[in-house]
Amino acid sequence: MRYDYWVIRYVPDPIRGEFVNIGVIAGKGDDWSFRRVSNLRRASRLGGFASLTDSFLRRIEDSIASRLDAVEALIPSEPSELFGRGEVEDLRVRMNNLVQLSESRPVLAATSEEAADLAFELMVVDSDVDVRHRSRTTVVHKLRAAFDLRPELVHHVARFHVASVGAQETGIDFAVKDGVVHQMSQVWAFDVKNTRHLQTQIQAWNYLLGLLRQDGGALVRRGRHDGVSIPHDVDINAVFTAPTTSDGEAQFEIAKDGWQRLGVEVVSSSDSEAIVDAAARLLTASSPS
Repeated sequence: MRYDYWVIRYVPDPIRGEFVNIGVIAGKGDDWSFRRVSNLRRASRLGGFASLTDSFLRRIEDSIASRLDAVEALIPSEPSELFGRGEVEDLRVRMNNLVQLSESRPVLAATSEEAADLAFELMVVDSDVDVRHRSRTTVVHKLRAAFDLRPELVHHVARFHVASVGAQETGIDFAVKDGVVHQMSQVWAFDVKNTRHLQTQIQAWNYLLGLLRQDGGALVRRGRHDGVSIPHDVDINAVFTAPTTSDGEAQFEIAKDGWQRLGVEVVSSSDSEAIVDAAARLLTASSPS
């Protein structure tokens, strides 16, 4: 099916015409999805100098993030006839300052989420280092397809949400929920050239999981406050692509040690469909008999 997508750009100086792509909106009819970069460092440095202070760059990042939060809050999490192409085009006209929307382009996909993934992969660089490797995208698509083939799970799966504990939060690729969250899964690609930033991301993810194991938390869409409760003993999976370098192997061993301490199940990408079977069992067990 044909979907349309719009690229969200950070344009610090419209006269020079330089910009960085920082997100994607994709959809048609009542089916819409949104993707955004996980790291705004590359955007904040556009047109800057090495002498710029970290605090100044952070203010730029916060300014961009607040605009992305406002856009994301408009995108419905469920099919809705109240949002459509007209609303996106109106948003494009109004967004004419630092953060702008491109004109729409077509993409062939089965769902708006797939359209957003494809457009994001094509148009957006998520980091200035090779963290979001194509293999990660492949595994995410595979896992999503496995969930989609199970009709009893489809309406219980949340994608690209945020797990939060107080003011701390981290991204979650997949979560399975009904009244509460029963399972969370995150995909990690260790077959990358540079693992420095990957290590930082895993450390941040593990820090949030440590808080979650103590106090529980909430699963929310980024930019929103209402969510679903995450119990402290929720099942958590770290799905990995195998490392291909000695540095990747070293980082993988460090990551596995941390995950073991946090009660995280480490699952090879080749076995990722087992996560779907586990999700079905968890939902069945939670249903009243």
